[in-house]
Amino acid sequence: MKIQERPIYQLDSDQLEWVLTTMLDKKFDELLQRINMPEVIYTRDEAAKTLGVRPNTVSSYIDQGLLINKGVGRKILISSKEIDRLLNKKQVSFNQAA
Repeated sequence: MKIQERPIYQLDSDQLEWVLTTMLDKKFDELLQRINMPEVIYTRDEAAKTLGVRPNTVSSYIDQGLLINKGVGRKILISSKEIDRLLNKKQVSFNQAA
């Protein structure tokens, strides 16, 4: 049986250290990629396409405080970092529900 298939309470200290180190390294690499990613500004329609929702849903997300509008006046502009944050938040919610 592989380490990944065993319950955590069946691992010895060296195996547990290896599992935790591997997980932390992966998360750290993901974080560095997100930090170094250039920021792109999307219109409401572009943000909707990226999120896979309708433009009205993007407006609803802004009203609910899930996304921050960087536009001025009636212009809706959404940062790629905001979209990434929302997608990660949804992914965590889905993982917690499973």
